[in-house]
Parts: sequence; C-alpha cells; structure tokens
Amino acid sequence: MTSCHASLKRSGLEDKTVFLLESKKFRDAHDVLRYSPIDLVQVLDIPLARAKEIIDTVSSRLASKVERTTALHMKQAELDDPRSVRTGLDTLDSLLKGGLRAGTITEFVGPPGSCKSQLCLQASLFATLPRRLGGLEGKVLYFDAENHFRAERLVQMAQNRFPERYLAKPLLDKLLAHILVASVSSLSHLESMLPNLERTILEHAVRLVVIDNIAVLARTEYSPAETVARQQALGKIASSLKKVACAYRIPVVIANQVMSTVDDLNRDIGAMKLLPSMQAALGAKWAHYVNTRAFLLHTGGRGALQLAKSPFAPETRILFAASEQGVRELDTGEAASIQEFEANQFFCNHDYYWQA
Repeated sequence: MTSCHASLKRSGLEDKTVFLLESKKFRDAHDVLRYSPIDLVQVLDIPLARAKEIIDTVSSRLASKVERTTALHMKQAELDDPRSVRTGLDTLDSLLKGGLRAGTITEFVGPPGSCKSQLCLQASLFATLPRRLGGLEGKVLYFDAENHFRAERLVQMAQNRFPERYLAKPLLDKLLAHILVASVSSLSHLESMLPNLERTILEHAVRLVVIDNIAVLARTEYSPAETVARQQALGKIASSLKKVACAYRIPVVIANQVMSTVDDLNRDIGAMKLLPSMQAALGAKWAHYVNTRAFLLHTGGRGALQLAKSPFAPETRILFAASEQGVRELDTGEAASIQEFEANQFFCNHDYYWQA
C-alpha cells in the first residue's frame, strides 16, 4: 500500500527502534510523521539527533514508494478489472456506472427500519457472487456496530434471488464463509482495528468493506459536548478508509443515522411519520469524506431512495420494495400505481428535507 499507513516494520527502521515505537503505542508510519523531532525526544526519551534520523528514515522510505499514474491508465484499469459492487437496484447501479464505486465511500442514510442494513447485506451478497452472475468473487469485511448482521436474512436473499445456486448447501456455506463479520463497540474500537485492514484485504481478497452503523459508534463513545473530539476521531477513520479504498480499488459502504429538531418529532404526513428537517448525522466535516450519499425511507413494505450527492450521477429518486429477495426496485407499472400525492410525501420539501 503506497500511503503513510505503511507498517513500522517496513519503514526502514531498525528492529529495536520499531520495538521502542510500538511500546509507545505508535502503530504505523503515519503516527511517526505526526510528531516533530522535539516531540519524539519527549515521547521516546531519545537524543534529538536520533529523533531526526527516525523521521528522515520514515519519510525517505515513504517518498520512494510514491507512484504516479495517468487518467488513461485509471480508466483502462476499471475496464480491464471492474471493481464496482452492485446494489441490486438496477437504476442506481446504472447511474453509478456499475454500482458502489471502487475507491470511494458510499453512505446510506435513514431512520430505523429504512432498509439501510438490508442494502448493506444485499451489496455483500453481490460482492461474493461469481463474475458471471454480476459479482466480484471476493469476500466482504462487515463491521457490525448494532448486532444488525443477520446470516439468516442473507441466506433468504440469496436463495430467493439465486435459487439455482444457493439452494445447494455447499455453495450457501461458501457464501457465508465469504462474509467476515467483526463486531465493534465504539469509534476507538474501530480505529484500533484499521491498522490490520490492509493485511485482511490482501489475505482474504476483500472486495467490499461495510460499516453498519457509524453513528451508533460515535454516539456510544462521545457525548454531545464532545463534538470536537468526535469529529477528530471520525476524520482519522474516514481518512484511513479512503486511503485503503483507493489503494486496493474497493468500495466502502457505510450506514448512517439521521438527526432532526425536537419540534419535528412524530409529525404525521399521510400514512408515514416524517421528520421534515431530517439530515444525516455526524455533521459537515464527516459529510466531506462521503463521495456518494443516498437517503432512504421505508414503510409498509415500500420505500424510496433519494440519491442526494454523487460525483457520478444527478439527484435521483428510486422507489423500492422490501421482500424475501431483499431490496427490489419497483418496475414501471408498480411505481406508476403509487398515487402521486403519496409519493410526494416521501420527500416533502426536498431542498430542506434532504441535506447532502
């Protein structure tokens, strides 16, 4: 991986220096370069000359690994070895030129029960499929923050979407073995796992990283008064995820919650409870790390997805249904049968309601 998150053991340092750094909780080359020589003197209790030597060695090793490419090469790589992961919503996949884009962060935002986790599961299914079925024949690293991962739901999706394949137990077991689930309890816990992310991707041929749900991790660890510390932690995590996503050409998909003003709680509009000032949780700084953001609402087996932010596609609204097959896009006839009034209530006051 050609980034500052190179292992200390591959940074050109002597073993005793690596041991000293690790004993002081330095995890990678990036941690070393965050410090000035004076700071290293104080933290490591070493002479100034040695501190400068450590920084020079790490900087030189990383600088020598910088690679250049061209736009033509990047385009050709995508054509030769496409790495986008399908969502199973054909219109969305078409707009995004193949699905969840490699090297980017895609975020699904919505209230509880809006099918965020369902879409994460569905994308996981497609990432593991053979290429002849539109998949990437890879594995998925699934960070589960809410204990929302349900193997039985994944089995149900697989068997109903691809019965000719997944009614056979050996292939079904293979699918489940390709989903690597890691339970996480806080942002600090997630951050502590990221240094091993590169190794996991390489060892297991990971083609998709999922985090479900990032807001839960943030709110579990930080109080509303600790916004600055929370944003710093989120920034580190997002930066690490983006670097890994770009280096290994894999998509990262993250589920996020919504926030609203107190006055808007439990406001009824038609058959649905909506929050007219609803916006994505975690603030503007976090939003800058997100490449593509889609809002979801769902009630009574029917839902809507609003693509609110993407460098690859314009704003788009997609109607869907939740079924045994997973999240299924409504066909033209089904969508047309929904009354215009009811459809509009999904996304009232669009400019205000969805804040990308």
